[in-house]
Amino acid sequence: MGKKDHIAKQYLSKNEVFADAFNYFLYQGRQVLHPEDLEEKSPEELMVFSHNKKLFTDERMRDILKSCTIRTTQGAILILLGIEAQSKVHYTMPVRNLIYDAMNYIAQIERKRSEKAIKERFEGDLQDRFMKGEKILPVITLCICLDTKKWDAPKSLHEMLAHTDDDILDYVEDYKLNLISAADVEDFAKFSSKLGVVLEFIKYSTDKEKLYDIIERKEEYKKVDRDTVNMINTFTSARIPMKEQEDEIDMCVAIKEMIEDGRKEGWEAGRTEGWEAGRTEGANSVVSLIRKIRSGKSREELIAEGADEDTVDLAMEALK
Repeated sequence: MGKKDHIAKQYLSKNEVFADAFNYFLYQGRQVLHPEDLEEKSPEELMVFSHNKKLFTDERMRDILKSCTIRTTQGAILILLGIEAQSKVHYTMPVRNLIYDAMNYIAQIERKRSEKAIKERFEGDLQDRFMKGEKILPVITLCICLDTKKWDAPKSLHEMLAHTDDDILDYVEDYKLNLISAADVEDFAKFSSKLGVVLEFIKYSTDKEKLYDIIERKEEYKKVDRDTVNMINTFTSARIPMKEQEDEIDMCVAIKEMIEDGRKEGWEAGRTEGWEAGRTEGANSVVSLIRKIRSGKSREELIAEGADEDTVDLAMEALK
Protein backbone atom coordinates (compact mmCIF):
# COMPACT_ATOMS: atom_id res chain seq x y z
CA MET A 1 0.00 0.00 0.00
CA GLY A 2 1.41 3.40 -1.03
CA LYS A 3 1.57 6.46 1.20
CA LYS A 4 -1.38 8.14 -0.52
CA ASP A 5 -3.54 5.03 -0.22
CA HIS A 6 -2.71 4.61 3.45
CA ILE A 7 -3.44 8.25 4.34
CA ALA A 8 -6.69 8.31 2.33
CA LYS A 9 -8.00 5.09 3.87
CA GLN A 10 -7.13 6.26 7.39
CA TYR A 11 -8.89 9.59 6.84
CA LEU A 12 -12.00 8.30 5.06
CA SER A 13 -12.39 5.51 7.64
CA LYS A 14 -13.20 8.07 10.35
CA ASN A 15 -16.90 7.66 11.03
CA GLU A 16 -17.73 11.37 10.81
CA VAL A 17 -16.00 11.63 7.41
CA PHE A 18 -17.42 8.33 6.14
CA ALA A 19 -20.99 9.31 7.12
CA ASP A 20 -20.50 12.79 5.63
CA ALA A 21 -19.47 11.35 2.25
CA PHE A 22 -22.61 9.22 2.03
CA ASN A 23 -24.89 11.97 3.34
CA TYR A 24 -23.58 14.21 0.57
CA PHE A 25 -23.95 11.57 -2.12
CA LEU A 26 -27.23 9.92 -1.08
CA TYR A 27 -29.08 12.76 0.65
CA GLN A 28 -27.64 16.00 -0.79
CA GLY A 29 -26.05 16.86 2.55
CA ARG A 30 -28.99 16.07 4.86
CA GLN A 31 -27.80 14.42 8.07
CA VAL A 32 -29.46 11.02 7.67
CA LEU A 33 -26.49 8.76 8.41
CA HIS A 34 -24.83 9.27 11.79
CA PRO A 35 -21.28 8.30 12.85
CA GLU A 36 -22.55 6.35 15.86
CA ASP A 37 -24.64 4.13 13.56
CA LEU A 38 -21.60 2.85 11.65
CA GLU A 39 -19.76 -0.36 12.44
CA GLU A 40 -16.43 -1.37 10.94
CA LYS A 41 -16.44 -4.52 8.80
CA SER A 42 -13.59 -6.49 7.34
CA PRO A 43 -12.67 -5.01 3.93
CA GLU A 44 -11.67 -8.48 2.76
CA GLU A 45 -14.07 -9.83 0.17
CA LEU A 46 -13.60 -13.60 0.24
CA MET A 47 -15.68 -15.68 -2.12
CA VAL A 48 -15.87 -19.44 -1.62
CA PHE A 49 -18.53 -21.51 -3.38
CA SER A 50 -19.01 -24.88 -4.96
CA HIS A 51 -20.45 -25.78 -8.33
CA ASN A 52 -20.65 -29.24 -9.88
CA LYS A 53 -18.67 -30.58 -6.93
CA LYS A 54 -15.82 -28.14 -7.62
CA LEU A 55 -14.66 -25.51 -5.13
CA PHE A 56 -14.05 -21.95 -6.34
CA THR A 57 -12.35 -19.22 -4.34
CA ASP A 58 -11.37 -15.59 -4.85
CA GLU A 59 -10.13 -12.89 -2.50
CA ARG A 60 -9.97 -9.11 -2.87
CA MET A 61 -9.40 -6.23 -0.48
CA ARG A 62 -11.71 -3.24 -0.48
CA ASP A 63 -10.50 0.06 0.92
CA ILE A 64 -13.24 0.49 3.55
CA LEU A 65 -16.43 -1.39 4.42
CA LYS A 66 -18.91 -0.53 7.20
CA SER A 67 -22.40 -1.58 8.15
CA CYS A 68 -24.87 1.21 8.78
CA THR A 69 -28.19 1.36 10.58
CA ILE A 70 -30.45 3.95 8.95
CA ARG A 71 -33.23 4.99 11.30
CA THR A 72 -36.49 5.97 9.63
CA THR A 73 -40.05 6.58 10.79
CA GLN A 74 -40.86 3.07 9.59
CA GLY A 75 -38.04 1.47 11.56
CA ALA A 76 -34.34 0.63 11.17
CA ILE A 77 -32.69 -0.39 7.89
CA LEU A 78 -29.35 -2.21 7.86
CA ILE A 79 -27.10 -1.76 4.82
CA LEU A 80 -23.43 -2.24 3.90
CA LEU A 81 -21.44 0.76 2.69
CA GLY A 82 -18.04 0.72 1.04
CA ILE A 83 -15.63 3.46 -0.06
CA GLU A 84 -12.93 3.14 -2.69
CA ALA A 85 -10.43 6.02 -2.66
CA GLN A 86 -8.72 6.95 -5.92
CA SER A 87 -5.79 9.35 -6.16
CA LYS A 88 -6.15 9.34 -9.96
CA VAL A 89 -8.96 8.86 -12.45
CA HIS A 90 -9.49 5.10 -12.95
CA TYR A 91 -10.79 3.90 -16.31
CA THR A 92 -12.13 0.49 -15.23
CA MET A 93 -13.75 1.55 -11.96
CA PRO A 94 -17.29 0.36 -12.80
CA VAL A 95 -16.08 -3.23 -13.27
CA ARG A 96 -13.82 -3.06 -10.23
CA ASN A 97 -16.64 -1.95 -7.93
CA LEU A 98 -19.05 -4.41 -9.56
CA ILE A 99 -16.71 -7.26 -8.59
CA TYR A 100 -16.51 -6.05 -4.98
CA ASP A 101 -20.29 -5.86 -4.69
CA ALA A 102 -20.89 -9.21 -6.41
CA MET A 103 -18.37 -10.93 -4.16
CA ASN A 104 -20.03 -9.44 -1.09
CA TYR A 105 -23.47 -10.70 -2.16
CA ILE A 106 -22.07 -14.18 -2.82
CA ALA A 107 -20.30 -14.11 0.55
CA GLN A 108 -23.56 -13.19 2.30
CA ILE A 109 -25.34 -16.10 0.64
CA GLU A 110 -22.48 -18.43 1.47
CA ARG A 111 -22.56 -17.40 5.14
CA LYS A 112 -26.25 -18.24 5.30
CA ARG A 113 -25.52 -21.53 3.58
CA SER A 114 -22.78 -22.37 6.08
CA GLU A 115 -24.90 -21.40 9.08
CA LYS A 116 -27.78 -23.53 7.82
CA ALA A 117 -25.48 -26.48 7.07
CA ILE A 118 -24.15 -26.44 10.61
CA LYS A 119 -27.58 -26.10 12.10
CA GLU A 120 -29.54 -28.52 9.96
CA ARG A 121 -26.78 -30.85 8.67
CA PHE A 122 -28.35 -31.72 5.37
CA GLU A 123 -26.90 -32.25 1.90
CA GLY A 124 -27.53 -29.93 -1.04
CA ASP A 125 -26.04 -27.17 -3.14
CA LEU A 126 -26.09 -23.40 -2.56
CA GLN A 127 -29.51 -22.90 -4.08
CA ASP A 128 -31.07 -25.60 -1.91
CA ARG A 129 -29.88 -23.92 1.25
CA PHE A 130 -31.03 -20.39 0.43
CA MET A 131 -34.69 -20.71 1.27
CA LYS A 132 -37.72 -18.82 0.05
CA GLY A 133 -38.13 -15.54 1.93
CA GLU A 134 -34.48 -15.23 2.99
CA LYS A 135 -32.85 -11.84 2.39
CA ILE A 136 -29.37 -10.39 2.04
CA LEU A 137 -28.19 -6.85 2.81
CA PRO A 138 -27.87 -4.20 0.08
CA VAL A 139 -24.34 -3.01 -0.68
CA ILE A 140 -23.47 0.50 -1.90
CA THR A 141 -19.91 1.23 -2.97
CA LEU A 142 -18.84 4.86 -3.37
CA CYS A 143 -15.72 5.89 -5.26
CA ILE A 144 -14.06 9.10 -4.02
CA CYS A 145 -11.59 10.55 -6.52
CA LEU A 146 -8.95 12.85 -5.05
CA ASP A 147 -7.50 13.95 -8.39
CA THR A 148 -7.41 17.58 -9.52
CA LYS A 149 -8.56 16.47 -12.97
CA LYS A 150 -12.21 16.09 -13.87
CA TRP A 151 -13.47 12.52 -14.09
CA ASP A 152 -13.38 11.61 -17.78
CA ALA A 153 -13.54 7.84 -17.27
CA PRO A 154 -16.66 5.66 -17.70
CA LYS A 155 -19.33 6.04 -15.02
CA SER A 156 -21.18 2.84 -15.90
CA LEU A 157 -20.56 -0.61 -17.30
CA HIS A 158 -22.47 0.27 -20.48
CA GLU A 159 -20.04 3.13 -21.16
CA MET A 160 -17.18 0.60 -21.19
CA LEU A 161 -18.77 -1.72 -23.73
CA ALA A 162 -17.90 -1.79 -27.42
CA HIS A 163 -20.70 -0.42 -29.59
CA THR A 164 -23.48 -2.93 -30.01
CA ASP A 165 -27.05 -3.05 -31.16
CA ASP A 166 -29.48 -1.37 -28.76
CA ASP A 167 -31.68 -4.47 -28.80
CA ILE A 168 -28.72 -6.48 -27.52
CA LEU A 169 -27.74 -3.82 -24.98
CA ASP A 170 -31.22 -4.02 -23.45
CA TYR A 171 -30.29 -7.49 -22.21
CA VAL A 172 -26.88 -6.52 -20.82
CA GLU A 173 -27.37 -5.41 -17.22
CA ASP A 174 -25.74 -2.07 -16.45
CA TYR A 175 -23.76 -1.15 -13.34
CA LYS A 176 -23.62 2.52 -12.39
CA LEU A 177 -20.53 3.92 -10.69
CA ASN A 178 -21.32 5.90 -7.53
CA LEU A 179 -18.80 8.72 -7.64
CA ILE A 180 -17.63 11.81 -5.77
CA SER A 181 -14.91 13.51 -7.80
CA ALA A 182 -13.21 16.50 -6.15
CA ALA A 183 -12.92 18.36 -9.45
CA ASP A 184 -16.65 17.94 -10.18
CA VAL A 185 -18.14 18.98 -6.82
CA GLU A 186 -20.10 22.23 -7.08
CA ASP A 187 -21.57 22.82 -3.61
CA PHE A 188 -19.10 22.21 -0.80
CA ALA A 189 -21.54 23.60 1.77
CA LYS A 190 -23.34 20.24 1.64
CA PHE A 191 -20.44 18.64 3.53
CA SER A 192 -20.59 18.80 7.32
CA SER A 193 -17.10 17.47 8.04
CA LYS A 194 -13.70 18.72 6.87
CA LEU A 195 -13.97 16.36 3.90
CA GLY A 196 -15.47 19.34 2.09
CA VAL A 197 -12.32 21.37 2.84
CA VAL A 198 -10.13 18.58 1.44
CA LEU A 199 -12.13 18.25 -1.77
CA GLU A 200 -12.43 22.02 -2.27
CA PHE A 201 -8.69 22.55 -1.78
CA ILE A 202 -7.93 19.77 -4.27
CA LYS A 203 -10.35 21.21 -6.84
CA TYR A 204 -8.86 24.71 -6.75
CA SER A 205 -5.25 23.79 -5.98
CA THR A 206 -4.27 24.66 -9.55
CA ASP A 207 -6.02 28.05 -9.36
CA LYS A 208 -4.03 29.76 -6.61
CA GLU A 209 -5.81 33.10 -6.89
CA LYS A 210 -9.22 31.55 -6.30
CA LEU A 211 -7.83 29.23 -3.64
CA TYR A 212 -6.29 32.06 -1.61
CA ASP A 213 -9.54 33.98 -1.83
CA ILE A 214 -11.52 30.97 -0.55
CA ILE A 215 -9.15 30.37 2.35
CA GLU A 216 -9.30 34.01 3.46
CA ARG A 217 -13.08 34.21 3.14
CA LYS A 218 -14.41 30.90 4.49
CA GLU A 219 -14.68 30.10 8.18
CA GLU A 220 -14.14 26.38 7.49
CA TYR A 221 -10.44 27.12 6.95
CA LYS A 222 -9.90 28.91 10.27
CA LYS A 223 -9.74 25.74 12.37
CA VAL A 224 -8.58 22.67 10.47
CA ASP A 225 -7.45 19.46 12.18
CA ARG A 226 -4.04 17.96 11.48
CA ASP A 227 -5.41 14.92 9.62
CA THR A 228 -7.21 17.19 7.17
CA VAL A 229 -4.10 19.29 6.56
CA ASN A 230 -2.13 16.08 6.07
CA MET A 231 -4.64 14.96 3.42
CA ILE A 232 -4.33 18.32 1.65
CA ASN A 233 -0.53 18.21 1.70
CA THR A 234 -0.57 14.62 0.42
CA PHE A 235 -2.95 15.09 -2.51
CA THR A 236 -1.85 18.55 -3.65
CA SER A 237 1.45 20.36 -4.02
CA ALA A 238 0.71 22.38 -0.86
CA ARG A 239 3.21 22.27 1.98
CA ILE A 240 1.12 23.81 4.73
CA PRO A 241 3.22 23.86 7.92
CA MET A 242 1.94 22.27 11.12
CA LYS A 243 3.50 23.05 14.47
CA GLU A 244 3.84 20.12 16.84
CA GLN A 245 1.78 21.72 19.60
CA GLU A 246 -1.10 22.66 17.26
CA ASP A 247 -4.17 20.42 17.15
CA GLU A 248 -5.96 22.87 14.85
CA ILE A 249 -4.42 25.00 12.12
CA ASP A 250 -5.64 28.32 10.80
CA MET A 251 -4.82 27.71 7.15
CA CYS A 252 -4.95 31.39 6.24
CA VAL A 253 -2.29 32.19 8.83
CA ALA A 254 -0.26 29.08 7.98
CA ILE A 255 -0.13 29.93 4.28
CA LYS A 256 0.89 33.52 5.02
CA GLU A 257 3.67 32.23 7.24
CA MET A 258 4.72 29.82 4.52
CA ILE A 259 4.88 32.68 2.00
CA GLU A 260 6.90 34.84 4.40
CA ASP A 261 9.29 31.95 5.09
CA GLY A 262 9.80 31.56 1.35
CA ARG A 263 10.55 35.28 1.03
CA LYS A 264 13.07 35.09 3.85
CA GLU A 265 14.78 32.06 2.34
CA GLY A 266 15.06 33.83 -0.98
CA TRP A 267 16.58 36.91 0.62
CA GLU A 268 19.04 34.90 2.71
CA ALA A 269 20.15 32.94 -0.34
CA GLY A 270 20.87 36.18 -2.19
CA ARG A 271 18.11 35.64 -4.74
CA THR A 272 16.30 38.86 -3.82
CA GLU A 273 17.30 42.36 -2.76
CA GLY A 274 15.64 44.97 -0.63
CA TRP A 275 13.37 42.44 1.13
CA GLU A 276 13.19 44.56 4.26
CA ALA A 277 12.05 47.60 2.28
CA GLY A 278 9.18 45.69 0.75
CA ARG A 279 8.22 43.71 3.80
CA THR A 280 5.44 46.10 4.72
CA GLU A 281 3.57 44.87 1.66
CA GLY A 282 2.99 41.65 3.60
CA ALA A 283 1.71 38.29 2.41
CA ASN A 284 -1.79 39.69 1.96
CA SER A 285 -0.63 41.65 -1.09
CA VAL A 286 0.10 38.44 -2.97
CA VAL A 287 -3.59 37.84 -3.57
CA SER A 288 -4.19 41.36 -4.92
CA LEU A 289 -1.10 41.18 -7.10
CA ILE A 290 -2.24 37.87 -8.56
CA ARG A 291 -5.52 39.50 -9.52
CA LYS A 292 -3.67 42.38 -11.23
CA ILE A 293 -1.39 39.96 -13.11
CA ARG A 294 -4.45 38.03 -14.25
CA SER A 295 -5.96 41.28 -15.53
CA GLY A 296 -2.92 41.83 -17.75
CA LYS A 297 -0.53 43.93 -15.65
CA SER A 298 3.12 43.29 -16.36
CA ARG A 299 5.89 42.94 -13.76
CA GLU A 300 7.30 46.31 -14.74
CA GLU A 301 3.92 48.05 -14.41
CA LEU A 302 3.33 46.62 -10.94
CA ILE A 303 6.78 47.67 -9.72
CA ALA A 304 6.25 51.15 -11.21
CA GLU A 305 3.04 51.38 -9.15
CA GLY A 306 5.08 50.77 -5.99
CA ALA A 307 4.76 47.00 -5.53
CA ASP A 308 7.67 45.19 -3.92
CA GLU A 309 9.75 43.29 -6.51
CA ASP A 310 10.00 40.17 -4.32
CA THR A 311 6.24 40.08 -3.76
CA VAL A 312 5.58 40.53 -7.48
CA ASP A 313 7.92 37.65 -8.26
CA LEU A 314 6.23 35.51 -5.63
CA ALA A 315 2.79 36.27 -7.11
CA MET A 316 4.02 35.46 -10.62
CA GLU A 317 5.56 32.23 -9.37
CA ALA A 318 2.27 31.26 -7.76
CA LEU A 319 0.52 31.51 -11.12
CA LYS A 320 2.90 29.12 -12.85
